[in-house]
Amino acid sequence: MSYENHFFETALSNFALDAACGGAVRHLTKLGYTLDQIVDRLDYPAPRAKVRRIMMEYLYESRVLLREEPSEALLAAPAAYVQEQDAYGRRSIRRIDGDRRSQFGMTSVPDLSSVSDYVQERKIRHSEDILWKETRYVPERDRKLTVVLHQKCEENGEMYSYISCQFGNLQCLNKRQRDYLEGLCFDAPIVYHRLDQRMREIIPKLYEAGEYHGSAYFIRTRERMEL
Repeated sequence: MSYENHFFETALSNFALDAACGGAVRHLTKLGYTLDQIVDRLDYPAPRAKVRRIMMEYLYESRVLLREEPSEALLAAPAAYVQEQDAYGRRSIRRIDGDRRSQFGMTSVPDLSSVSDYVQERKIRHSEDILWKETRYVPERDRKLTVVLHQKCEENGEMYSYISCQFGNLQCLNKRQRDYLEGLCFDAPIVYHRLDQRMREIIPKLYEAGEYHGSAYFIRTRERMEL
């Protein structure tokens, strides 16, 4: 089989899979299901690797995961686009800017809000690097890490709080936590995960077991905390 035919068949297969179950995969990912849980719940017989591809694409597009260090570009209010039709039947697209203040709440499940201006954010990211205030978490001085991360996320908002993904042995985690991390597939040396509720439970466990060394990023207060 030629390279062109193989490329075409792969693209066609991916398109068919996305049409059949892409919406379900993204919905279950948004609800916080692990890769194995998603595969088990699909009615369509989908290969695990391809389900993971859709899952990872969604996590990056919704900015739950970042390939690059967090920046002030993430503070830009999300925008949505609506199609309108006038009295003469002419159609146009209108941009609706989001209210950034509404995004600073805490969630009881992973917050995977989609952002429709992701492409624009990527264009301006490099021009909005943050001059970080460097701090270091010291267990003997500070409160429990679980409390510290929760308070920092309350202050900054989950959407603007991230943790670098540099994990050691995962055996100290419960099965669902371990399954979640093992189901991810990172394509960069260091990836940054939003500090949602699940990660605020995972990171302290790994840290206390000596299996985590990385940094937490809090964009509103411009703080980078070394753990």
